[in-house]
Amino acid sequence: MKKKMKKITFFCLLVAATIFVRSTGAATMTILPESTHYQGRSYFRTLTADGILSGRVEYAVYDSQGGNEFSLAGGTGQYTYAYQIFNDGDDTVSALEYFAVMGIGEGAIYDLITDIGTVDDDSGGIDATAMYFGVHDAATGPENAVWEFEADNNLAIDAHSFFLVISSNYDYTTGTYSVLKSTSPDVPLPDEVHAPEPGTIALLGIGGMMTLLGRRRRV
Repeated sequence: MKKKMKKITFFCLLVAATIFVRSTGAATMTILPESTHYQGRSYFRTLTADGILSGRVEYAVYDSQGGNEFSLAGGTGQYTYAYQIFNDGDDTVSALEYFAVMGIGEGAIYDLITDIGTVDDDSGGIDATAMYFGVHDAATGPENAVWEFEADNNLAIDAHSFFLVISSNYDYTTGTYSVLKSTSPDVPLPDEVHAPEPGTIALLGIGGMMTLLGRRRRV
């Protein structure tokens, strides 16, 4: 009888463990097409004005000459870089409105219009409301690529994005990324327009001198 009970207990634990593994696997399922060139995952957790924002970024690099091209991405380069953001951390309470990859190599982007985009993941993902390369000059090209999710298109809790893609002839190197939720993106900055003009400074100086002279005469 004890042996039977041990077998039943072991079987129940085995089933429970299997269910747990399956649930965990489903929670971290990768939707991106498989790449034999480069593929991985990174987790993020940051404090925002609305609380904790946490989740993961799935990423892959596809090589058109290596036979694993992500054909839907388009663009002009040999390599397609794809990212997908999941706002599904255990303690996340904030929507995600911004994602950027930083540290793009010099001259790595050929076309500033066609070499950045999004692709429908066919799994209920959220499309970006804006996408663009960061500040750059003609000689070196942009260092950053940005995708924004605003208004009704932000990545709410448990939501995930479309595939966010970049096309380039440059192979991969390790870089960084940034996620952000900001309810007030405007901050004060110094502006030369608001600085006093020379004439104004002169008038203020004359006024100060007159005040001093007046005080001396009273004395």
